[in-house]
Amino acid sequence: MNHLAPIAMCAGQMQSYPQRRRTTSPPANPSRLSSEIEFDPVLDMQTSTALKYLTAPNPAPSLTQRAVEALRGQNRYFWYDIRNVRAWSDFNVAAITSVPILMDLLRCPVALRDLPNPGKVNTNPETPAQLAEACATHHAVKVNAALKLTQGERHVVMRALTGTSGSRQQPEFVSNYQSDVEKTIYGDGRGRVVGVVKCYDQWNSGMRAGLPGERVKYLQGLAHLHYFMREHGTRYGFIMTEIELICVRAGGAPTSLNGDKDPNMPPNVPLFGFVEVAAPVQIATSGPSETGNLRMTADLALWWLHTLASRDEPFPGQYHWRMDVGAPSARTRQFHRPRDDWMPKPNLSEKREAKRIRGWVFPDEPLSKRECGRSRRKA
Repeated sequence: MNHLAPIAMCAGQMQSYPQRRRTTSPPANPSRLSSEIEFDPVLDMQTSTALKYLTAPNPAPSLTQRAVEALRGQNRYFWYDIRNVRAWSDFNVAAITSVPILMDLLRCPVALRDLPNPGKVNTNPETPAQLAEACATHHAVKVNAALKLTQGERHVVMRALTGTSGSRQQPEFVSNYQSDVEKTIYGDGRGRVVGVVKCYDQWNSGMRAGLPGERVKYLQGLAHLHYFMREHGTRYGFIMTEIELICVRAGGAPTSLNGDKDPNMPPNVPLFGFVEVAAPVQIATSGPSETGNLRMTADLALWWLHTLASRDEPFPGQYHWRMDVGAPSARTRQFHRPRDDWMPKPNLSEKREAKRIRGWVFPDEPLSKRECGRSRRKA
């Protein structure tokens, strides 16, 4: 350490340095940053799974007090547009568990902060609009969070639409990717899934087995959804009430998967009025069964429906979301099957109303000017 020795001066004297008193350093103050980022390590480490999230209990809204029926003459769809109703028998838990990668994603532990707690829901809706808002506040929030976890940042989003008085009818829910740029013939964003909300007294799955008047109501609800599914060109949709959720697939199997279709049909053109209806899912269903088996809940069903619609390469045995309806001038409604025998027959006044509003009654009729947006010339 010679380089640190005092410098020698002439006559052998050593250079001296003044002695200074040492001062103590001021006491350290605690940093604000340490308190600002403090967290509860126990809370931060709490985890759950998307599967538990989607099968957790749902709020149970009471029956809507005022069910608003659309005025006659405003709808461009009619109950007898539904011609064939089949069971969507493979829309179930077994179909989900048959895809191992999906179950791995659903059961993967995630932090609770990634599973947002939906806001408080109005459990006493007075109008269908309030019921739709409750569905958006709870179910859409949970489904979107689960889709983000299982699909990543780029995922299908379930969006609620709010109509204004006098505006054209639209579904309560339209789901697609934010990057989807396709439009409907009306200029709206094309949905991969569309959903309508109805009051239980207005529509429910049990009406199919009721008297003819109830069957008409049942078919009217399906026709409402069917109209929007054709407008958006998608096979996937749903109807939600205060009590149950019903998922629907429209158009029948693509020609490539169904040898019973007319060989003259274009490959992806749907059958008009053909719908497959899944078993109803009770909104109140939650958690596993008494034997510990996974049960289909409303949010799990919506997640699975959106997962099917999100894929450009369908899972084995499933259908692509897209169906090629085309413009009215394409007249793809001409492709259909005979109506099911259990369905009532429309009366004369209903036929006249359809002819007046849209220009045609049954799908095999010629193209109408009203169908293309042109009214009959006044005399």
